[in-house]
Order: sequence, then structure tokens, then C-alpha cells
Amino acid sequence: MLMLALLCAALAPTAMAASYSAKINSSSSKIYKSPSSSSKVLCNGVKNLRVSITGYSGDWARITYKGYTGYIKCEYLTLSSRITAYTAKSTPVYKRASSSSGKLGTLSTGSTVYIVGMDDGYYRIQNRSGSVTGYVKAGSLTNKKVSAPAGSSGSSSSSSGGSSSSGGSSSSSGGSSSSGGSSSSSTSKIDRAITLAKSLIGRPYATSDNPPSSFNCSSFVEYCMEKAGYSMKGTAASQAADGSYAKITSTSSLKKGDILCFDTDGDGVCDHTAIYLGSGSFIEASQNAGKVQTNGMSSWYKAHFLWARRPA
Repeated sequence: MLMLALLCAALAPTAMAASYSAKINSSSSKIYKSPSSSSKVLCNGVKNLRVSITGYSGDWARITYKGYTGYIKCEYLTLSSRITAYTAKSTPVYKRASSSSGKLGTLSTGSTVYIVGMDDGYYRIQNRSGSVTGYVKAGSLTNKKVSAPAGSSGSSSSSSGGSSSSGGSSSSSGGSSSSGGSSSSSTSKIDRAITLAKSLIGRPYATSDNPPSSFNCSSFVEYCMEKAGYSMKGTAASQAADGSYAKITSTSSLKKGDILCFDTDGDGVCDHTAIYLGSGSFIEASQNAGKVQTNGMSSWYKAHFLWARRPA
């Protein structure tokens, strides 16, 4: 079964690897003591309340918030950061979490989608811009890029809920080719990633990103690193959890090109990533600044530093 780093509980409920952040999306929701609407109501759902998902039980999510633990229907949760995934086969996209709700369209094999939640055995997905939201059945997605069938152009229906072809890091404009092939034998992959990153300074920050026109923090890291030949996909938290790259736990051991992982809100989950430039500086897509910028490892950032991942 599919194992996405931060949605592992939704995709393999018995193998919860880590908690991750979400927001309650409706004021009509309730938080219960146990995964049953007949159990004690701990509180009425507060729209936009940020919680940590620590497990699943059917179509219920176990959450922690303000020191409390409770259960809420999955449909009332939206992940704070979207997770990039790909269709493993031709995949119908439904209006709601039911195959009888009517189809928005059908995605062909290898289409890119962005997971924002889970509802009773369906993934709630968006296209890249976030302008379309739909549902696909569990088991239809993978976290690995899949080659589209010969002659396929991506989505077989223009109203589908996923991106028709590129995943934000394909061979579109904005830098060297996605194969990471050397354009100069004297230029390292890290140098190419950093050169590209610096060329994007000033590009706008957008939660519903559209690389290379706009970025959130993790899509900026993904875009720059993938153009240089690395695989650094997903949300900030999934990039931080990527065990295929060495974990660097001390800021004094950082090297140029390391992927910095920060916990800015103190909930124990990485929610911001950036590329280290050396000499105490880094480059990021900053929500506060509203753009791609360089920044420094101030005492605040050092206090919120979790670790770094070293591309190799």
C-alpha cells in the first residue's frame, strides 16, 4: 500500500510514522472523546483551529490540540501543507467521497495531484493552483513519479481534479533540465541548484503555488533541487522526514546545499524548509516576506532548527 511520508496513516492506517499538521475546515464539526458520534463531545469544532493528526480509525482522525487528545471526522480536516502524489493508473475524480457523486473527470496514469485530506477511503485532492478539488479512491495514487502511457497528454478530461502533466519540477522553464545533466563539467549539482534558486529571488510566495511563477517553501526547495538532479518532493515535513538523505543535527555542521528544516510553531513538526547557502545564510520562499528571499541563521531560526537533510 502507498506510503506517503506524512499521510502514511491515511494510506496505511496500521503504520503511523509521525504526526502532521492540519486545520479544521468547518465550524459545524465536533471533537469527540472516542471515534464515535455517540461518545462524549469534548468541544465543538473551531474553524481554522490547527491540530496535529496522530492516527486514524476508519473515517475518524485522532488529533491533539492544546494538550488534549480527541477524534474528529476526517472530512473536517485539511492538511496544512499539501502532499504531492501521482496517479498509478487511470483514475476517476469524483465530486465528493463517493463513486455515486458524479465525476469531475478522469486522470491518466502519471498525472500529478496534491493531497489535502482524506475522507472515508478517498483522498481529497487538488490541482496545482488549488482551483479544483475532487476525490479519488485510495490505492490509486503513488508517491513515485509514473511514466504516462505512450501518446498520453496527462488528464483525459479537462475538468479533472489534478494537474494534467507537470508536477512543478518537470522540464518546464526556470533552470537547467530536470534530468540534472551537467551543463558544465566544472559546475556541481549543488552549485546549479543554488544558482537557480538565486535567479528566482523576488518570485512571489503562494500557498497554492505554481512553480516557477510562484512558490511555497517546500515547492521552492523541490523545484530547485529537482532541476539539479535531486529528488526532494512533497511538503516541508515530508522533506524533513526523507531518510534517503543524511540528517545533520547541528547548525555548526551545515554545508552549502543542505536542506534546512524548521519547526516555526513549536508543534514538533517541520513546517518550513530552505536551502543553505553557507556562511550562516539561506534562501527560502518566505510566507512572511511574500516572496523568495535570502535570510540569515539568526538566534530565532537556530532555536527553531530541527535538522537538515544533505543531498547526495
